[in-house]
Amino acid sequence: MAAGVDEKQPRYNPIFERFVPPDRADENVRGLIAYGLYKIAKREWAQGLQERLGRQPTPEEQDAYIATWTDSRLRGLEQQADATLAAFAETVVTEATPAIREDALRGTSGKSIGLSIAANAIYTLILIALALVLAWGGIDLIGLLQKARPSG
Repeated sequence: MAAGVDEKQPRYNPIFERFVPPDRADENVRGLIAYGLYKIAKREWAQGLQERLGRQPTPEEQDAYIATWTDSRLRGLEQQADATLAAFAETVVTEATPAIREDALRGTSGKSIGLSIAANAIYTLILIALALVLAWGGIDLIGLLQKARPSG
């Protein structure tokens, strides 16, 4: 154990706290991905040590490994996590686009046709009502149209 560390305290990785702070638990997907990327790198390091030395890393070696993760390296993992999330989002949108387009076109066409029929029906009823009002007012539209027609 490192000097000054209480052996009664459980060992945990402080990098997890960096990526997934408890006060921002609702925003932890990015941090969990970054921590997963860190754990992949740590596993590769431990496997390399096992292959070279034929043993697992000691707690002191693990602490030394954790200490090699500078702020810039950790920010790099956060950027990788952002890129992973962006690629995932792009994949989801790309896969969903044909269905979204089909639903939009199908919904738009049916709705447009229905609205056009309703608008034309209302327009026709308005014209009929106007013709009836004019006829009741003594105006003969057909006679006016016949008078306006050029003589041939």
